[in-house]
Amino acid sequence: MYKILLLLSISFFLHVTESKSQNLSKEINPPKTIIKQLNNDKGQAYELAITLPSNYQLDKEYKILYYLDAYWLQDLVRGCYRLKSMSSEMDEVILVGILSVGNEKDWHKQRNMDYTPSVYDLSWLNLKIEFGGMFLDETNTGGAEHFMQFLKNRVIPSIEKEYKVDAKTRGILGHSFGGLLAFYSFVNYNDLFANYILIAPAIWWNDSEIFQDKASLLSQKEAKMFIAMGTGEINMLKIPLGELTEELKSKDNEKLVMTYKQYENATHNSVIPQGIYDGIELLYTKSK
Repeated sequence: MYKILLLLSISFFLHVTESKSQNLSKEINPPKTIIKQLNNDKGQAYELAITLPSNYQLDKEYKILYYLDAYWLQDLVRGCYRLKSMSSEMDEVILVGILSVGNEKDWHKQRNMDYTPSVYDLSWLNLKIEFGGMFLDETNTGGAEHFMQFLKNRVIPSIEKEYKVDAKTRGILGHSFGGLLAFYSFVNYNDLFANYILIAPAIWWNDSEIFQDKASLLSQKEAKMFIAMGTGEINMLKIPLGELTEELKSKDNEKLVMTYKQYENATHNSVIPQGIYDGIELLYTKSK
């Protein structure tokens, strides 16, 4: 029941926290979000929303979680983490949201290109797919490799030279196409992240080509992965994800700890707050 009311709880919590901030001890500093702009090598602008933990200290090392689609997920990610961080059992985490610059149409255009590993192949489904008011084709998809280079060579270094973080436990969070990109990083950049939160990842993309190479599913380093999917999801997403999770459970995948959770009656979007909350709780609760 608490998860059904999660969004309301987050809004209420933030409102109450703000209204009572004058009564807090001077030693307690609320989380601070800093906006930083970066351009990729083609001149496309992105914003990084960097949320520092309460009582942030320059000389202290923190966990770090990068999350995609911050254009519309940043309030949820920050709210879920802040609710959990009220417990002393949670790790202190720097949250870095990656945003496209512009309006909603610009955001759809950015994610359609940046998060898909290959150009959309119309032949495998013989179906035109529309996202964000545009039909997917070879002109607006297939930019995941270019985006990963930007993430690896520009975004991460610009953040981690400024903030002291534990790079060994670096995390990434994504939903739908963002989850596809996060899984693409697991397959092709296995040394970059150690924590993965995948919410309804679109691994169906181009006939699930991303996990046809079974050897690429074996983690080369110690890693944790949380995957969330609603039972109300369409079969085009649900069936291949079920197949993928079975592959990830392989006895040869000893370095990967994978948790797959299904949410009763949740759909592609309604699973988001539940998945983010549980993923943060699972991966960032302090070890006892």
